[in-house]
Amino acid sequence: MLGRWTCRHHACVRIAAPLSPTHSRHSSTHVPGRTLRGGDLGPTRSHDHQTFRARKDGTATALPLPPLLDPVVVDERAQWEKPKERAKHVTLTPFQRQLWENSFAHALASPVRQCRLTQVLLPVALLASLHARPHPTTQDPWLLPVSLTTDKKHLGPPLYFLNRRTVVRQLGTKKTWEKILGPLITDKFSKQKLSRMVWREDMPDLILSTMRNKAFAKLSWSFGFRGRLIPVPSPRPADIEHVDNVSYVLFFGSLRSRAEECHQKLIAIQIELDKWANYSVKNFGAKLDPHASPNVTHPSPHWYTEPLVPKLQPRQKFPELEFHTTTWRGRKVPVYSLTDLLGEEKAQELAKGSKSKYEEATCVVMKRARTKVAVDMLLMHIQAYITQCGP
Repeated sequence: MLGRWTCRHHACVRIAAPLSPTHSRHSSTHVPGRTLRGGDLGPTRSHDHQTFRARKDGTATALPLPPLLDPVVVDERAQWEKPKERAKHVTLTPFQRQLWENSFAHALASPVRQCRLTQVLLPVALLASLHARPHPTTQDPWLLPVSLTTDKKHLGPPLYFLNRRTVVRQLGTKKTWEKILGPLITDKFSKQKLSRMVWREDMPDLILSTMRNKAFAKLSWSFGFRGRLIPVPSPRPADIEHVDNVSYVLFFGSLRSRAEECHQKLIAIQIELDKWANYSVKNFGAKLDPHASPNVTHPSPHWYTEPLVPKLQPRQKFPELEFHTTTWRGRKVPVYSLTDLLGEEKAQELAKGSKSKYEEATCVVMKRARTKVAVDMLLMHIQAYITQCGP
């Protein structure tokens, strides 16, 4: 094979005379198909930091072995390339245990990736991803959220973007997703297959339902054991003060306010205003262009593309994400509404499925533990995904 050392089947010639006062090596056996290293290449002599091969003609000039084949260099390099041993839970300090059980720490410690649409760098735990998978019938590549249904690491090159429903809708508008496909995906498929790649029309709802099903399955395991959850009257600080190791509070009701009921009407008004603004630019652009006036002699600058019309600012359209929290012993903890995140049917199924222990409870407290980190991160994902711009 090209670029690979091959082993000859005939015996190697040995030199009986000693090579030098230093330590010498001799290889006695050869295994066919194995890469030759160190002493397998012939009689050698090693110093403190390098290995030399002895000359067969008896000359004193020594030939140094390449670093990739030198056993001294390989051994010294291997001690720095060994993966660090995982710390045992018994040896962790109290602060390390709190950090190990903190879902925010695990999210921020994930590798940083870039959103292909907004070019924002964020930890991969705060992004959504789609992977190309062949259709079972047509074999055409489909972009699907398979990372939410399997824990396998090798799923192929992903398409990362912000974990927001508005971003997913924007990707499906006018095939925006085709313009942001990374080179890892485009190089994997031919032009013919890329032209047949499918983006499902119900992608926003598909991602949300997949996240809800995964969160429901993990929460069902916690609701099925007694002692995992602590019922409390309300998420107020006075009602959860007596509970130890509070991670977050699960509220069975809805945390939506009356102002959010007008949100859809406001979105419709915003769409109507943008429509008339674009109509004005398209039909009255010559009159709105300040450089088209007869008194202006210089041409328009290179950065000028179209007349400016009043529109809502991006910060007003997409405000910062806000999570509901409560105070526990002077520290803020999240409050998640199961009705808002999972839907009313799944929230009732969780309460009634645990028989009579949580059926009458208004909310429950999830204690801090390493096994609850995955559930907490899923709830954060859903909360960020369904968040819409404020009224």
